[in-house]
Amino acid sequence: MPSSSITRSFPQLYSRPSTSQAAADAIPFVHNSTYHLFHLSTPPNTVHHPPRLRSTWSRLRSQDLVSWERDDKPALSPGASTNAPDADGAWTGSAVTGPDGRLHIFYTGYNLAAAGRQVIIHAIADDADASTFTKSTKSIDIVQAPGAQGVFEDIDFRDPYVFHNSAEGCYWMLVATRLEAGPYWTRGCLALLTSEDLQTWTLNAEPLHAPNDLFCPECPELWQLGDYWYLVYSRFSSPGSGTIWKVSTNGPRGPFRAAGRFDGRRWYAAKSCAKIGDPEKRVFFGWTGDKCKEDGKWLWGGSMALPRAVSAGADGRLMIEPVDEAVNAVFPPTQSQKLEACKMQAVGTMQMKWLDEVKTATEGRYKFEAEFKMLSETSSFGLLFRTDADMHGHQLRLVPLRGTDAVSVALTVCPPPLDDFWADQYKLYIPRGVDGPDVVRHDYVEMATEEHRKLTVLVMGETLEVFVGGRVVLSYRLQDNRDDVPKDIHELGLFVDDGEVEFSNLRYTEAYS
Repeated sequence: MPSSSITRSFPQLYSRPSTSQAAADAIPFVHNSTYHLFHLSTPPNTVHHPPRLRSTWSRLRSQDLVSWERDDKPALSPGASTNAPDADGAWTGSAVTGPDGRLHIFYTGYNLAAAGRQVIIHAIADDADASTFTKSTKSIDIVQAPGAQGVFEDIDFRDPYVFHNSAEGCYWMLVATRLEAGPYWTRGCLALLTSEDLQTWTLNAEPLHAPNDLFCPECPELWQLGDYWYLVYSRFSSPGSGTIWKVSTNGPRGPFRAAGRFDGRRWYAAKSCAKIGDPEKRVFFGWTGDKCKEDGKWLWGGSMALPRAVSAGADGRLMIEPVDEAVNAVFPPTQSQKLEACKMQAVGTMQMKWLDEVKTATEGRYKFEAEFKMLSETSSFGLLFRTDADMHGHQLRLVPLRGTDAVSVALTVCPPPLDDFWADQYKLYIPRGVDGPDVVRHDYVEMATEEHRKLTVLVMGETLEVFVGGRVVLSYRLQDNRDDVPKDIHELGLFVDDGEVEFSNLRYTEAYS
């Protein structure tokens, strides 16, 4: 079992199982005071569905979120027989400690020969250390509760999340599925199954959550922090694509009220586990998607992002920040350098300032931190990433919402695509990505205190993560597919559009080399 510090292994060991494979859905769990980060892995050198989704379960282990060991063999693999319920993929699931003290895994089996029908499969650890697992050759036993027959579709039935509900004295399983009836595009829901022994499961007639606003949820989880219960799941389609969270003040049965979204759709299928030694935090893991350079399509799976810490405020709102110990291992504070603070003023125009020392020193692997303060009414301001002389690049744009202490914040592709008429007139045909020109956007992000007016940027080659005041994150893959990429590209810059902003406490830190 190879072992390496995240500092030396990033991105190979931690973020991807190998140079020819992508990491996908995370399944983190704490067992015997150790983080077990299971995640799906694509078959080597695969790009599109269906070959890419014939995934295995890989595993990383750590006791401190800094030094990681990767198992040299998959924890779970698809069935060898074409008749196996998981012949075409061992998909997402969860881990739970059973009444026997051993680790139990429940995961999704996928079989194209069964018209893509998804089923839940049970695997049990072979020893107390969960070194290996033995999986069942068939799907779990499900008993229909009265009235449950015909409530849910039988194709989408995936991503089981299992935990022990101590208040009710049984195990719960949440399953991402769809209602049999209702508006076609909004039938997505979470079914609830219960069990006393992890062997036989009863499907409840009523879904735990049916928001009537999405096609199908993915990768759900349910947990408690303080007095609140949080329901987390991912949405693969707009509006509100990405990993979202909802909150209940009435226990695990809800109702769950809309609350927030951690990031956009490019940090996907994020799931969490308890933080060892800190009961007030949870640690989230998610992946930043790959993009095919040949056809421009976004792919399933990518690079596992650094872990993120989530905590709850007194009002139940969740805060999200980088895990300090992991970030400091990759970007050592001893290599941090302070940049000169600046006040930028623009009247009726846009002013830019390039931070070219970042590009020359770090070669695209760095952490950047800044604080900001608006000194007068301002139209917008923010950061420029990998931008050339013609302003081709990406912008982090913060737009103050008049009369409030809040902003809308978006990561924008520049230049944006044109309407057909203008594109034809100027012969400027700009790709129209599925994300739109605002590839990630969060509205009404509160900036009431100095703590909220901070930006933390993590760049590792193509991957970008921007943390805004502990409130939200914007993740994306900075990929330039132009045939003739200019040589003179500014790695990082600041801008102010029609207003006055002070940028202070600017620091950049080179990644460990």
